[in-house]
Amino acid sequence: MSNKIGRDSFRVVGKDDDGISVIPDDSARKRNDENKRRFARGIKKLSNNNKNGARLSTFAYILIIIVIFLTVFIVADVSSGGELYTVKGKFVSFLSGGVSSEETVALDADTVFDFKSYRNGYIILTDNGISYVNSNGKVSSSQQVTYSSPAVEVDDYRVMIFDRSNTSYLLMRNETLYSQQKTDSRIVDAAVSSNDNYAIVVTDSDAKSVLYGMDGRGKVIYQWNCPQGYISDVAITESGNKVAATVVNSVNAVLCATVYILDFEYDSEYAVFEYADETVLGTKFLSSRQLQVVTDKAVYKITAKEQEKVYEFSTSDICYSDFSDSFTAVIINDYSSDDLYHLVVFGNNGKLKFTVPVEGKVRSLSVSDKGISVLFADKIETYSKRGKLVGYVNGINHYDDIVLNGNYLYVLSSDSVKRFPAYGNSDMIQIEEETQ
Repeated sequence: MSNKIGRDSFRVVGKDDDGISVIPDDSARKRNDENKRRFARGIKKLSNNNKNGARLSTFAYILIIIVIFLTVFIVADVSSGGELYTVKGKFVSFLSGGVSSEETVALDADTVFDFKSYRNGYIILTDNGISYVNSNGKVSSSQQVTYSSPAVEVDDYRVMIFDRSNTSYLLMRNETLYSQQKTDSRIVDAAVSSNDNYAIVVTDSDAKSVLYGMDGRGKVIYQWNCPQGYISDVAITESGNKVAATVVNSVNAVLCATVYILDFEYDSEYAVFEYADETVLGTKFLSSRQLQVVTDKAVYKITAKEQEKVYEFSTSDICYSDFSDSFTAVIINDYSSDDLYHLVVFGNNGKLKFTVPVEGKVRSLSVSDKGISVLFADKIETYSKRGKLVGYVNGINHYDDIVLNGNYLYVLSSDSVKRFPAYGNSDMIQIEEETQ
């Protein structure tokens, strides 16, 4: 600190003086200055403490956010069949615990045509019509259908029922019938979108396949005449403005499959992909620009006009396949053993997520946004989104099909549909119920 000398700090002694400079008493001023310096140091220290406190508060705030995030992640993981589940060990999902281990809906029908996931339950199409069953295992509504060969397509809460051997179809939204339509020719296949648009394939008088794009009022907004062969399957985007048509034809006495990607804005095909000596088992739009194609030999991912083979079955036979918004799953049989199968799962980006061996006679497969369930001759196994076994039901026999939706399994037999908890050991859940 520099000192400044002022006019009153000293006086000049003249010739007549004794030559001594008289310095005033400044001890009070010095004490005052020291007090000021101490005060300044105190203020600075206090300021530093406040800054440190602010940094601590920020750190604590970040820590709280991390804890909240981890808590939400763990809850979401558990509710979706995640890594916190053990099957034969110590955990059962606290979100699915305390529910009835079994609910039964009796079927008063001779034939079951289709059995699919719908909202938080399922729909079942029989020779008596269609019934909607909620997550409580109760029939919420039903609609009589007199079609001779009915089929059903579902997207979100939109349902289309059509007659494969005739020209009639109907459209339902939120379990309510809102449109009944007829075509001029026999219906082959159909697909519905979440935007009310749908695609329908018919066989015309010359035995050629024709695909129509329709709006929710039943008005034709697009038409495509198949150049050769016949359309065996059709898929549509969520927005309802693009379709993929699988066409089967014969080249030199060998069956060949071709997938045409059609955009409602263009008259001609957007892209064409041929699969020589392969059978296309199913297609699914991953997005408006990406399509997944499952054949009996491989799984492909199409982006715009480019195709990539993401998995090849090589020495295995594909037995079952199923799709959801989050997963595509296939069951393949290894040639080395009659009872050795592999569950192969792909994510919503079209890439392989995992493959796990499963043992037993597989009878069906069901995929949801939370996991994958495999129906065997005498058991059910459910796998998480990471490929871990997270649930099973033992001691079941004579079941034909399965639907996994939410925290429940719906298992179809010839005379009923039974509901089981999907995650954890059903014996453990039964014990838990008995002690409540």
